[in-house]
Amino acid sequence: MHHVILTAIGRDRPGLVDEISEYVFARGGNIEDSRMVNLRGRFAVMMLVGGESNTLEKVRADAASLSKQTALQVELYDAPPAHKQGAAMAYRLTGTAIDQPGLVNRVAKLLRGMNVNIESLETLLRPAPYTGAPMFEMELILSVPQTTPVNQLRQNVANACDELNIDWKLDRA
Repeated sequence: MHHVILTAIGRDRPGLVDEISEYVFARGGNIEDSRMVNLRGRFAVMMLVGGESNTLEKVRADAASLSKQTALQVELYDAPPAHKQGAAMAYRLTGTAIDQPGLVNRVAKLLRGMNVNIESLETLLRPAPYTGAPMFEMELILSVPQTTPVNQLRQNVANACDELNIDWKLDRA
């Protein structure tokens, strides 16, 4: 089994997921992993497409037709074989705070300093109940090396989140 990463971005409209998934399916590909989101009227797609090498060649060869049909900017990238996840544990870090600049950067810097990899990150601004103040929400999936003491990670996250006034939770994923 071989893989490519398909990315696409452009103006959102109903039916894009149907058109993209039909494109992949019609060429014999399989969508194995994907993230899709509408960001203020722009639709962004990232997906891992699996298939035999001839299948993926069809996906590649027809990319211009997908772009024309959907009016999305489509790009394909080679996906290297999956590497064995070494000695690491998956954790989920969630947090909520009144929005302020630099929240993602501060948390990312702390994790980088402890050699923790961010596998995925989702953030969202929502109005707070009653006041309507912008509330920042985040969810991170982390790959924590077994050489990183989880108690120290938890303490460092607690210190940073206390300083930034973030309500947080760190659990095994």
